[in-house]
Amino acid sequence: MTWPLLLIVWLCWGFSYPFMAWTLEAVDLITARLLANAGAGTLLLLLCLRAPGRRILPHREEWRGVLALSLLIMVVFPFALIAGVMLVGPGQAAILNYTMPLWASLLAVPVLGERLDRRILMALGLGLAAVLLILAGTMGTEGPNGFGVALGLMAGATFGAGTVLSKKLRFRSPVLLITTWQLLLGTPPAFVVWLLLHDHTYLHSAAGRGWFGLFYMVVFANALAYAAWFPVVGRLKASVASLSLLVVPCLGVASSALLVQREIGPFDVAALVCVLGAIALVVRRPTAPLATEEKHRQTG
Repeated sequence: MTWPLLLIVWLCWGFSYPFMAWTLEAVDLITARLLANAGAGTLLLLLCLRAPGRRILPHREEWRGVLALSLLIMVVFPFALIAGVMLVGPGQAAILNYTMPLWASLLAVPVLGERLDRRILMALGLGLAAVLLILAGTMGTEGPNGFGVALGLMAGATFGAGTVLSKKLRFRSPVLLITTWQLLLGTPPAFVVWLLLHDHTYLHSAAGRGWFGLFYMVVFANALAYAAWFPVVGRLKASVASLSLLVVPCLGVASSALLVQREIGPFDVAALVCVLGAIALVVRRPTAPLATEEKHRQTG
């Protein structure tokens, strides 16, 4: 089941690159984030109502963990990324975000007790090389904005930390319900940011494909992608799960070339080779460590 879930995540987040460009024809990034949290959270809540048992609230002891994850992944991460996009552009900021495997792997050692074997270290090296190659291919003549780069890296670090925390926390409630409340709890802070920056927001009702892009961002890039992503985190080591996301920027570059006429250059091709090498290293036997760990837990 891991591979189908990964495929959903790759496709949903990979195609979000060009569809976000379409979305910006209708609404700004801040409004889009607010609508994504509220819309995706509501959609998943409706699905929870149809699930067996129809439980719609996490257990009392789970709220603190859900809130922490929501602040990291649904508030700090997206708004750091949005600020980075505004300062350095969508290409560079999005790619800097994919330093997340480095942060997740480093945090997983003290927090989860994971070991970084030779294959994971080699995959991290290839992944960082891919990020640098795509960044080089999108860098303008004036060079990057230092603060914007820092915000892009902050987004990656925050998502990496959220990945490790979601692996650390043991929820009794279904993963779908936990994901739902992460999105819903992230909506009020997003609304506060929207109120503070209201003068910088816009809405163009006549932008047809922009509204389709927003629909995609709510339903696929948030509701469906996060519903698939958190089960993946539960099945794989944090370092391996985050490394698997390196497929996303490469798919994003390719889909952007098709849908928004972004040219694919030699840096992109070289980055794709690095990503394929990294993925081959970490997913060769992804479930073996997990199965061994589960066996020890049952016998212990």
